[in-house]
Amino acid sequence: MSPRPRFNPVLGFTREGWTGNPLDDKGRYRNLDGASERGYSDLLRWQLQRNPLKAQKKGQQSPITVTENRKLTHDREEGFTWLGHATYVFTIGGLHLITDPVFYDVAVVKRHTALPCSVTDLKGIDIILLSHNHRDHMDRRSLTELCTLNPNAIILTGLGIGALLRSWGIVNRVEEAGWFQSYTQESVLRITYLPARHWNRRGLTDLNEMLWGSFLIEHEGMRTYFGADSGLGEHFQLIGELYPGIGHAFIGIGAYQPEWFMHPSHTGPEDAVTAFEQLGARQWVTMHHGTFDLSDEPIFHPWREMERLAEERSLHQLLRMDIGGKMPWNP
Repeated sequence: MSPRPRFNPVLGFTREGWTGNPLDDKGRYRNLDGASERGYSDLLRWQLQRNPLKAQKKGQQSPITVTENRKLTHDREEGFTWLGHATYVFTIGGLHLITDPVFYDVAVVKRHTALPCSVTDLKGIDIILLSHNHRDHMDRRSLTELCTLNPNAIILTGLGIGALLRSWGIVNRVEEAGWFQSYTQESVLRITYLPARHWNRRGLTDLNEMLWGSFLIEHEGMRTYFGADSGLGEHFQLIGELYPGIGHAFIGIGAYQPEWFMHPSHTGPEDAVTAFEQLGARQWVTMHHGTFDLSDEPIFHPWREMERLAEERSLHQLLRMDIGGKMPWNP
């Protein structure tokens, strides 16, 4: 078996002195600051322990309003629209980008928020950003349908993920990158793949064989950060220092209980506040909450906690998003 690539040799590095992604002693990708994945014994411990929030899940409803918007890609007006969970449509520099497109239930996990449009309305997509291979961020059915509708869309992702896409029959152009590498796609945008504190697995034997990460999108002096899935880690401070002046930071706040299990992989509200402050961004847009029940807290809990923290700490930079509503980059 050939060694796992630590970077894309076609692309240069944006961080001085960086030589490629670190690998563990088994040749698998690893984080900058420790492992995020949990073993099967930890998973069993979590599933067998009592959930103190279980009673609150009875009849739980998402706190997110869904506004129908079947024309969200019909014009090229600058702005961003939430489709639920980690799926956003960004319009920047006249291009439509979609992040981690997931439109349906995830295996046995029910979707609690509707899409604001039909999947067939999502035409005119130019770039698809895939942060990592977990099913709530990279769904085979959603991607296959989206790529059929948008055969010229370019997929930008992490090392090793292209082969999985090809095995699904996806023929769109795919470009992979390691951390601190900018893609070569020909457009007015500069898109760089950056670290996240997370992990990857699709099956039983492929742990961390594909890379995970976050994205920085730059256009005419505007910087947008899409944090994807990440626990709190040293990369937030590092990214804020390397790329000052981030305008909007999209940071997850859900799937964080129990904290002993989830903390290395996901930021809950408290950790997300720290991440936002370390990034030094101007505006904070939340995601990864209210759509899928992936952990012990009820789906309404993360936003309720965010409202409390925003009031306590005067977080005026926090933007409340409805699914389907379009927000301009400079409101």
